[in-house]
Amino acid sequence: MPYQVRDIIKIMEELAPMHLAESWDNVGLLAGSSNAPVGRIMVTLDVTADVIRDAVQKQADMIISHHPVLFQPLHAINDSSVTGSRILLLLKAGIAVYSTHTNLDKAKGGTDDTLAELLGLRDVRPLAGNADGPDRIGQSGFGRIGRLSEKQSLEHYLRKIRSTLRAGRADFIGDPAKEIRIVASCAGAGGDFIGLARKAGADLFVTGEVKYHEALPILDGEMALAAFGHYATEQPAMNRLIQHLQNSINALQYRIEVIPSKDYGNYFRRLGE
Repeated sequence: MPYQVRDIIKIMEELAPMHLAESWDNVGLLAGSSNAPVGRIMVTLDVTADVIRDAVQKQADMIISHHPVLFQPLHAINDSSVTGSRILLLLKAGIAVYSTHTNLDKAKGGTDDTLAELLGLRDVRPLAGNADGPDRIGQSGFGRIGRLSEKQSLEHYLRKIRSTLRAGRADFIGDPAKEIRIVASCAGAGGDFIGLARKAGADLFVTGEVKYHEALPILDGEMALAAFGHYATEQPAMNRLIQHLQNSINALQYRIEVIPSKDYGNYFRRLGE
């Protein structure tokens, strides 16, 4: 009997439990049948038309994405919208899509844990709990905060992290000579957690991107802020997910291959100086 989408869903819900997802989020099996056979899985940050075509070319039966392919309600599935066009491509190719978003952000070994490890943090703990109320397992939450092994200047640290993340940008607010030790972080768009990072005593808050008005309070305080790009702070977790998922599949002796989508990097480009 061939392995099915439902078998992969069971593994994914162990890696990133559904109950960790925020109430506003849209996670789980968003396209396709749970009974569909699976022989190859593609893991990606985003489900774009290019990624779908890549999955078709590489004969993937299932896509696991971080960002949900469906977020806002659809009143019709046709090619008059970008999302509708993507869904049509998926249906035509017979590719199922499972999305793991805020649950992966908060899960042990997930998006925020991966970023904290790359930042070199020790004694790491969640920065915030579940926005819907206390965490049911008492340990997972949004963001992370920890300490570096030793103090170092803001500029030196940011240059090192930009290289580690292979980030094309490193926008920051703060004195380059400022010494930092306590670092808070949130992969992706972490502007909502700037206030929590300040209250927690962080010397620096690292995230992917923030809005202009979210960043303004930084100017009136002691905490520094750095943004390395949404993709750069979340993509490392996709690489880790590929490894964890493949290991779990191998342990069950399933003959299923887990592959990455092509590395499209940051969609935004910068004009030459």
